[in-house]
Amino acid sequence: MFTNQHHLRHLLRPEHYTSEEQYRAELRHLFRPAWHPVATTGDLARDGDFVALDLLDTPFLIRNFGGELRAFLNVCPHRHSRLTDRPRGNTEKLRCRYHGWEFNADGRTGKIPDARIFRPWDRENACLRRFRVDTCGELVFVHFGDTGVPLREWLAPVWDVWAEGYGGDYRHAATWERDFPCNWKVVLENSLESYHIPEVHPQTFKEFPPEENAWHELTDRFSSFKTVPPDEFATRVERWLSRRLGVEPVNEYWHRVLHPHATGSLMPSFRMMQCVFPTGPRTCRYRCIFFTLRGRRRNPVAWVLYRLLRAVATYVGKKVFAEDASIYAGVQRGLEASPHPGVIGTREERIYQFQKYVLDGCRGAAELPVLPDPAPVPACNGTAPT
Repeated sequence: MFTNQHHLRHLLRPEHYTSEEQYRAELRHLFRPAWHPVATTGDLARDGDFVALDLLDTPFLIRNFGGELRAFLNVCPHRHSRLTDRPRGNTEKLRCRYHGWEFNADGRTGKIPDARIFRPWDRENACLRRFRVDTCGELVFVHFGDTGVPLREWLAPVWDVWAEGYGGDYRHAATWERDFPCNWKVVLENSLESYHIPEVHPQTFKEFPPEENAWHELTDRFSSFKTVPPDEFATRVERWLSRRLGVEPVNEYWHRVLHPHATGSLMPSFRMMQCVFPTGPRTCRYRCIFFTLRGRRRNPVAWVLYRLLRAVATYVGKKVFAEDASIYAGVQRGLEASPHPGVIGTREERIYQFQKYVLDGCRGAAELPVLPDPAPVPACNGTAPT
């Protein structure tokens, strides 16, 4: 059921999706204080495994040191080279690719080739910059700040659900990433409403659920959407597969967004952790960590069913992703030319809550005043929507 019964004001203006000033303020006030899901514990299972990424103008890497995960800025303090350009791998030592400096688990230098040429040694300025890293279920999160709330406190509204939902009966199936020519809020807002389903997803979701089958929860920190999928052939097959894998399915679809960007989608057969990161005022990077049901049974039939389910669920997940991706560039181009104030329907009310979060979070910065309402737009011909 929708919380609001009347349409809502579109709080953000087109300038909020194109301005360099807005982009920098969002990085500073919304993203730097946040925890970011970037990998799985399976990606870093062995001693020496590492994952390297660029997020928020920051190159970093996470590495397994004897069973403990450590995160560092992917920059050598010697002469500023990246330690590695590989996105993942396994190494015996954490070593810079340029001059071979080695680093220990605390970020301090280990072996340095011809170390005597650096006497007297400035040990403190030779340390890697360290970031905080923690896990929820099998998801690995990183935090770029030196201070801030612990991960469990940050994820408090969704901790129990995500700790259980990402791992256990569900196994990591795939991770994919893609850059888009649009502001990050375009992608996030698209995920917050079901109104676009008939036009954008005619082959997958097909129709948006009626209001009586759509439950919204709106808070300052997060919002959620729940619906019960229709009892059609695909749903019955999904339930049958779940039971054959030893798990009694709950026939519900949940979509939870923890502001600014961590999005968890839960279905009986799969789990998705999605994040969208700003890379510029008009560009962003989307990252999806995809889990599928593995279940509790360990026999040849269960293994075959798991492999089949993983292949089908990953295909469907990527197809939905591609359908959404097809509209982002057009939305951004429209925003850059729009004279309209915009309007939010009750089915889109989670967008209103998100836009309020963006404005409230950035308003404290003196460099980011609230933009005035745009000039009135001439009325359209025709009748108003009902």
